[in-house]
Amino acid sequence: MQDTYAPERQAAAFEAVAGARNPNLLLLCDHASNALPPGWGSLGLSQGQLKEHIAWDIGAAAVTRHLARLLGAPALLSRYSRLFIDCNRALGTPNSIPEESDGVGVPANRALTAAEMARRADIAFHPYHRELARRLDSLGDPFVIAVHSCTAVFAGQARPWHVGVLWRRDAASAGRLIAALARDKALHVGDNQPYSAFDAPGHTVADVVEPRKLRHVIIEIRQDLIAGDAGAEAWAERLADLLTREFALVEAQS
Repeated sequence: MQDTYAPERQAAAFEAVAGARNPNLLLLCDHASNALPPGWGSLGLSQGQLKEHIAWDIGAAAVTRHLARLLGAPALLSRYSRLFIDCNRALGTPNSIPEESDGVGVPANRALTAAEMARRADIAFHPYHRELARRLDSLGDPFVIAVHSCTAVFAGQARPWHVGVLWRRDAASAGRLIAALARDKALHVGDNQPYSAFDAPGHTVADVVEPRKLRHVIIEIRQDLIAGDAGAEAWAERLADLLTREFALVEAQS
């Protein structure tokens, strides 16, 4: 089987990667990009602000792409910033199109009309989730891995966890991955840390994956560890080894 990274379908709202070796595994990256569609400028923010964590999960896309290549697994990544519309928040909720993120106001997101919110959903949210539903339907009973990243410091407090595994319904898959990661004594592994999925599971897991009763885990890697490609690749290699061993995936051919 060919294991090279292979973008399968390209659309403005998403990047889809093919995977032939472990096709019943699906990698997701809801916050892969800080890009904005043409016509919306910078939402009133500076270019520097758009490079910060408020606009995307820094390093998560690189980890997802490397992991897809190493595992020979399909992946789906968003292509627009969560500040435009968040693919991991239910439509109509305050954080779907945030007026403020981590203390930073987003001028172009204030006092939006229903028509503007619907237009953004049609551009970014609905295409991504239609593709996700199509893939879940075609795979039947996939194991879903959602890749995110978190800041090293939040609200003035340092986060000691190198990686966290979030869970709510699928405690078995999460517990297995947490235990596997914790065997490396150099790692500080979070069990529903840096925040609990019971409090904030996100739309993709709570409203799409869980109702289908699919096995899944949510992985949060600290951004300072994967901001560069070398760190992202190293974490992808670590996760690929653990996932292959713990979840009986097909190994790469030598």
